[in-house]
Amino acid sequence: MKKNYIIMIISLLLLNFLTAQTTFEWNNAIDNGNNVNETINGITATLTGNTYEVGFIDASGLGNSSGNIIVNSLSCAAETSVTFSFSEEVDIDSILALNCTNTDIDFTFTPTGGSNSPVVASLINGTASVNLNWTNVTSFVVSTTTPIALGFDNLVLNSSSLSTNDFTLKTIKIFPNPSSDFIEITGSTVIENYEIYNTLGEEIKKGIILENKKINIQNLTNGIYFLKFNKGNPIKFIKK
Repeated sequence: MKKNYIIMIISLLLLNFLTAQTTFEWNNAIDNGNNVNETINGITATLTGNTYEVGFIDASGLGNSSGNIIVNSLSCAAETSVTFSFSEEVDIDSILALNCTNTDIDFTFTPTGGSNSPVVASLINGTASVNLNWTNVTSFVVSTTTPIALGFDNLVLNSSSLSTNDFTLKTIKIFPNPSSDFIEITGSTVIENYEIYNTLGEEIKKGIILENKKINIQNLTNGIYFLKFNKGNPIKFIKK
């Protein structure tokens, strides 16, 4: 009974780890003039406009926003479309859509990458929380038939770097496992960036490793961990 209980707890913690989310709230956004971007957990999201200088403003909670929102124009000029792009393929959960004039209007979200369909969202009084539920997206366009000022916040990604699609061993292996001092990898002949996560999805350690080189785990607390490479190959190991 005790063993089954422990397995259940570990499974729940692992599920939380594998379904972690990343939210772009734009509070650390960088304004580059022709685009605005923010980097979280190694993923960069970029908003690019067509006509005006994009930017971000503190919307003071407008439409349930959480602080800064990104806009197609700092002067709230009308536009018919903007583009979001990403530094790698991502799985997108949702986004908060806004407009400066509190107008009822439809926004169409059209993705690139993966096998996804466009989503049409109706903004009521200038706001809507839009469920996208896309996978393997590299960019998407938000468009309207009537020019209007477009704003966005709370872009939520299902963290692709820790997704279940990546949870495969492939050809990379680690040994010894369990280990108390060091772990070593085989099956890769290139330099690998790595991170070590605990069962809560928290990053514990990171660095660079070559094949047949060792990673020191002496300072880790005994338990289950996941070694994640830059190519998306998390591998479970045990520190004893």
